[in-house]
Amino acid sequence: MGTWGDAYLTRLRGCAARMGSELAEITDRDRAVRLVEPDARTVEEGFGDGTLSMLSAGRFRTLDPRQCTVTLVSSDPVRPRWEVLPHLAAYVELIRAGFPEGAVRFATPDSELGLDLAAVNDEGQVLLLGVARAEPLELAKLEALVPTFEGDRVQAGRLVPGREAQLLAHQLWVTRAPYLWLVAAGARRLFRVRYGRTIKLAPVRVLPMPEDLWPFGFEGPTPRIELAEPEAVAG
Repeated sequence: MGTWGDAYLTRLRGCAARMGSELAEITDRDRAVRLVEPDARTVEEGFGDGTLSMLSAGRFRTLDPRQCTVTLVSSDPVRPRWEVLPHLAAYVELIRAGFPEGAVRFATPDSELGLDLAAVNDEGQVLLLGVARAEPLELAKLEALVPTFEGDRVQAGRLVPGREAQLLAHQLWVTRAPYLWLVAAGARRLFRVRYGRTIKLAPVRVLPMPEDLWPFGFEGPTPRIELAEPEAVAG
């Protein structure tokens, strides 16, 4: 009997075939570090129950009507985009946890900060900001570096390509998200975020309950991401 990881790889090979190519070799390290069985199961079950749906050329859709185009594989050569597996698994986990479908944003456009994941209220204010990476080591770097950026400087300064911690600090400062959820293959790290001169991250063991984030419910439709008021961000 095949594993859920095998099922996910079969899906990726099907994407490659429809692109007229073959999936690049999956290494032993890929299988050991990136192809995590619980994440693969969650994603495959998400495709099975309609939370996720396949389109053409490796593209897929979540329930977020504003989602940007995202693919399971890269092209030339066709390789798995390993960060997408935990990204999708985390999205399905939020829906399963009872977060309102219309309140969970996935892969927002650059005009909405280019967020990986976000749970928002009716006005589009970010209640939980999620970041997806391929491997847990990448999360440790973000956790260590994000608190080193001062609020006024990270907002006013130029964002340098490749400086992911600076970008995340910027996203946190301009949204004032009270929760940060870092996700990678087999890893979930949740933090309560405090804003002062710098950002302080306090580990939290479990996701907040939907009734705590939306005490009066969520009416919808799915809103755009709303930035925090400038005076609030500067504080």
